[in-house]
Amino acid sequence: MGDAPDPLAGSGRGLTAIHVQQVHRDDWPDFDAFELARYPLALRVRAARQWIRRAREELGSVYEFTALGHALAEARAPIELLGGISRLVTDEVRHAELCGRMAHVTWPEAGPGDLDFTRPTMPFPEPPSCKDTPNDAEPLLRWAADAILCSCCIGETLSRPLFEAVATVCTDPVGEAVIRQILRDEHLHATFGWEAFTELWPRLTDDSRSWLGQRLSQRLAGFERSAARGVSLEDLAGTEITIEPGDPAEPNLALLTKEQYATIFYATIEHEILPRFEQIGLDARGAWARRPQK
Repeated sequence: MGDAPDPLAGSGRGLTAIHVQQVHRDDWPDFDAFELARYPLALRVRAARQWIRRAREELGSVYEFTALGHALAEARAPIELLGGISRLVTDEVRHAELCGRMAHVTWPEAGPGDLDFTRPTMPFPEPPSCKDTPNDAEPLLRWAADAILCSCCIGETLSRPLFEAVATVCTDPVGEAVIRQILRDEHLHATFGWEAFTELWPRLTDDSRSWLGQRLSQRLAGFERSAARGVSLEDLAGTEITIEPGDPAEPNLALLTKEQYATIFYATIEHEILPRFEQIGLDARGAWARRPQK
């Protein structure tokens, strides 16, 4: 066994018990059932690094949604928004732990520094202080709308087909159980994003709406850089990329090719994300066309 520290280990028995009761819901995967001998080390290392990347992304969502909940509370947002975001925080804590645990059982020989669990930074600026504008919630609502646009409407909408794809190709029962548990939350998260953004949109001034249109271009470009894995639409022209069920004879520990990632990204943008923003009132296709190039 390696000496890599577990970044998600509990800090004390009392807190751990509370955490387990709140976060470890029914059908928590049996991580002890993972069979190391079934898979070559090189495959396990690749998979573990992908799982720890997912854990970092999920932990980033915990930070994002916690800040978002605070901003919405400061803006005295409707209780439905506060209740929804509270559920998302709990879910993302569970997702981060699931992915982190899977990384460690996949590569237990890992040593210190082998699994990069650098704490993620915020993808958007800190919310404005209500002390600066005590009688004006507009700055906070605009900030919250941008955060929801980015992390929920785009991020969570993309997560669902991506996790569906890795569940399809994964040939390991423990890995698939982890993915399926995360997947059960993704539809709720995306739905919350669209409903919350739709709720906030009419409350914003024309200036804030114009600003959000510009932010949408920037957000789309950022997701393209990360989610498309360096593959452009032109690179995919004339090719057929499919997601086939994994073959146990060729073990897959929830890994996709960069072309598969890119195909899912561009298809979801075109067929789901841009149309939904257009329905709300943004010039989403214009924002996509104007997005900063790599």
